Amino acid sequence: MNCPKCHKPVGDNDNVCPNCGLVLKEDEPKAKKSLFSSKSKKKEGNKKDSPKKEKTELSFLKKPQKGELGSSMIKPSKPAAEKIRFIAIVAAAVLIVLVVIIVVIKVSSTTGEKTAESIAEYMNKPLTTAQDKLGIHLKDESGFDGVNYSMSFNYIYESEDDVEVDEVRYPEWAVTVDVDEDDDIIGVTYTDFTVLKKNYKGIKTDNKIDIGKYESGTKLRDILKDLDLDPYSINTTIIGKTYVFKYYYIADNGDAKRVIITAHFDSEDKLDYMTSSDVYPTDM
Repeated sequence: MNCPKCHKPVGDNDNVCPNCGLVLKEDEPKAKKSLFSSKSKKKEGNKKDSPKKEKTELSFLKKPQKGELGSSMIKPSKPAAEKIRFIAIVAAAVLIVLVVIIVVIKVSSTTGEKTAESIAEYMNKPLTTAQDKLGIHLKDESGFDGVNYSMSFNYIYESEDDVEVDEVRYPEWAVTVDVDEDDDIIGVTYTDFTVLKKNYKGIKTDNKIDIGKYESGTKLRDILKDLDLDPYSINTTIIGKTYVFKYYYIADNGDAKRVIITAHFDSEDKLDYMTSSDVYPTDM
């Protein structure tokens, strides 16, 4: 190798020409320090060596991820859960009992009304014929003194279950039968004492009912729907039916006014006439 300036031979490892002093090659530059690389390496090293820092967020403020039960949702303790379950079971049992009682009362009253209708089909026929055909036995006296003292009848068929009305026991319902001298049926009356169970005065209404709006010939079902009162009694004869309703309202002076509505229907269940009578303590 020769020097490019003086053209004299130089060594391969010479950095400067020994003859003319020409710099043939510079020393390899030292690696520049990086202010960032060392720090980043240090950080990386720290990340590897040091454990992960625990998050400082409060667990109950953390939003639960999808499909994850958040720690903020407080689970009831086992005794509390058992108590809630017990209360739910008791509430359900009470509800079932109430429903059963209502159904039994409805079925019982329906049974009495249907029995009255069945006996009425033997109108003007011997009572014994009705008893034999229907498989029932009518008595000449009620098992309840309240009925014997307050009602007039020849024979009776009544519910075994009772209700208390104004501290007097009555059957839930009663079917009374009137006969002629030959013991032929001439009248059948169904009485529902449960109507008076809550209040012996009858069913409470907001005001006195105006019966003047019901014209002769109005159908029975339309009047029953409009009155919205359960009949206290239904009397059936050969010429038609008589419905009796008992209700009361509070007058302007604060007194409770008792009223009895009597509606007569012909054999086609069309209104014949209707009356309304106030009941006073002297009529009790």
